[in-house]
Amino acid sequence: MPQKKFLTIIIIFMLILLFAGCDKDDGTTAYLTLMTVPTEATIPNGLHLDSILSITNPIPDDPNGTTTTALVGVFGFTNTAGETVHYVYGKKESISGEQSHLIEKGFYQMDYRVDEQNVYLALKNSSSPLTKVDQGNGLTTAFEGELPFGFYTPVEGIDGFYTFVDPNGVTQYRVYATFLAKNGNFFPATEDGKMIPGALPINKSIEETLYAQGSAAVSQLITTPISCTNIPTTFVV
Repeated sequence: MPQKKFLTIIIIFMLILLFAGCDKDDGTTAYLTLMTVPTEATIPNGLHLDSILSITNPIPDDPNGTTTTALVGVFGFTNTAGETVHYVYGKKESISGEQSHLIEKGFYQMDYRVDEQNVYLALKNSSSPLTKVDQGNGLTTAFEGELPFGFYTPVEGIDGFYTFVDPNGVTQYRVYATFLAKNGNFFPATEDGKMIPGALPINKSIEETLYAQGSAAVSQLITTPISCTNIPTTFVV
């Protein structure tokens, strides 16, 4: 085999190992730990704060029942398919014995759901942190059915476009938007009746608070931590 061709095969093989990764039996384990967004971190443009969680967990095998509390922000956006995706800031480390090595930090995708009684948070994709926010931009579509809020006023001439005025006298714009005729939802909009790209879908509690009390009350609602327990904040990756 010619030497040049042999070297080419070796280089290709090394690149495959580099991108695929190699599992070495050296006793190291990689962990992803969720944490508060540090002040020096850059929040990717297009990520919106959804909520803040105050997570209290017991320390494993602690005879005194000691607990730890982590404060984490859950961010999200609507992607190009009209799906809501959520991210939490964290750091990925490799640990061997008492030695740790930082691999990377960033926003990692999570499976996040919350209702009046339960909070569910789990790692969804641990491969790498978010690098780009692919903001969805739905098409304003006529809504068929009963409107979710009685205070929505239809705008004449544009089906699926609504307004209301909050207590501060500010006109709020909303649209019902779909993505290739699927995943329809109500979203914040511009004054000409177009969805704000990547915006999170309208939240019932937040919308009712905005209508009744104004934007200051909404800010307080979003930034007031939701207390929850027994939710993992560290994952083996």
